[in-house]
Amino acid sequence: MIHRQTQTREYWTTYKFTRADAEFLSNYLLEAGIPKPLSELALAVIQHRIDIEASELRRELESRTIYQPKKKYTIGEELVFPALKLTAGKVVSQRAGRNPDIEPFDVITVELANGKQREFAANYAWPHRLNDDNVLAVLGDDTIQSTLQELLEQHGERIGAAIDAGLAADSEFLRISGEWFLRAMMAEVNVGHLNLSEAVLDMAGGGPLPTHTILQELGLPPEIAGSLQEISLNNALARDERFDDVSLDDGVSSWFLRRLEPPEVRAMPRTLQPAHYQGQESIGDELRALAVELDDELTRDAAAAGEPKPSADVILTFPHLRAGTLGWSCRVAGILPAASKPRAPITFRDALNGREFVVWMVNAGAYLYGLGDWYRQNDLVAGAYLQLSRRPADNVVLVDYKRRRPKREWVRVANNRDGHLRLETAQRAVSCEFDELMSVFVDNLTALDELRGNAPRDVAQSVREAFPEIAKLSPQGNVHARTLYAVVNVITRASPLDVFAALQNSGAYIPVGDNYWHLGEVR
Repeated sequence: MIHRQTQTREYWTTYKFTRADAEFLSNYLLEAGIPKPLSELALAVIQHRIDIEASELRRELESRTIYQPKKKYTIGEELVFPALKLTAGKVVSQRAGRNPDIEPFDVITVELANGKQREFAANYAWPHRLNDDNVLAVLGDDTIQSTLQELLEQHGERIGAAIDAGLAADSEFLRISGEWFLRAMMAEVNVGHLNLSEAVLDMAGGGPLPTHTILQELGLPPEIAGSLQEISLNNALARDERFDDVSLDDGVSSWFLRRLEPPEVRAMPRTLQPAHYQGQESIGDELRALAVELDDELTRDAAAAGEPKPSADVILTFPHLRAGTLGWSCRVAGILPAASKPRAPITFRDALNGREFVVWMVNAGAYLYGLGDWYRQNDLVAGAYLQLSRRPADNVVLVDYKRRRPKREWVRVANNRDGHLRLETAQRAVSCEFDELMSVFVDNLTALDELRGNAPRDVAQSVREAFPEIAKLSPQGNVHARTLYAVVNVITRASPLDVFAALQNSGAYIPVGDNYWHLGEVR
């Protein structure tokens, strides 16, 4: 019944962070005992402002005569009307009501604060909401929770920004990994503690170690709660360049020494650095569907990727075979634990022998690093089928490939001949199942590195170089787009869409069906 200011748009669009808000949040964080995100603080401030207004209204109503239809009033009596935004008025006259369908009642004339007169029922015994003696019901507190959520959705961003700026200007508060806490509640972590933390991580090969493990060696004051010790140490480590936060999104903070991290997780390996081609908008539906099927991490939609799955089959491409990596594609993302930090190490386990090794998830380049030794130990080739799986109970990823008895087969082999890509068909021993359209065997990796060069090559030029080499191995001279993508990536890292755009836009090639293309008349 009350039209509250805190439930109006005007109140929140002009919101300013005040000292009273700061004092409230100080007590709020003190009671919580842990850092809180800005969204939660904004919700708490909105609720607090609503509660303050409700308390003020309650005090005002309890100190004055509230108009209720069931009561009798006398001329000269002053009333307050909740349904009229707490407008006050004085009874100036009274008469009998006239309605044959209900019991007798009175009608009072009230002169309101604005000078206008209105009539109201009195001595009215019939049911009416205003006859409820519960002041809270009159205030309408039963609608507060839904209103709170609506206010957060409508104004939360602006309120949060004002709170964030206010807390940043107040030395009492401290921002920790995007959340806010009280500086006075933090344990003191000095240079000696940080040096000891470095030594603990050094003894562990650089890490990763969770914060609670490092804390066991530091001897912080025991009177400070363990959770606050972790918060304090996490904050200190995050501000020291020696330490890297490599936590997964499981709520457990984990740390690594930057100087002992593999260079390949801090800078993308040269083999994976992509070249791009403009003009993807012209690609036809058939090629676009093939690009989705190829599941290259360069075309991954990060917002849609990673729906959890128990297992996935992926094809190992040459750039990743050479770099000892695996693309963090949509299919692979469904197997991996969630990780939003720039780098995060996880454990891979060989499904055959149970041997475990560390693999780094690198967000910036969307790749996994640390599989090179496993590739070499199993004599894997570009085009090999890999199998990944993970149980929900742990963060260990099982890795395997489709094994078979070794035998010699006629395969596609890439070479560097006089500074140009050359393909030929030759026999090689193979001990794994592979995609025949995407397989590329390379005998001299160093020679191919020289052909690739120090910078990504032009995609269109790479297509022109690869297409005739593939075509000459086919009696019909046809080239499958899947094969073209695989061979181009031997000399230039490029996404399927970039390769297909260069293929379609060149004008030199014509489609002959089922994603096969043939060299046509050059326009």
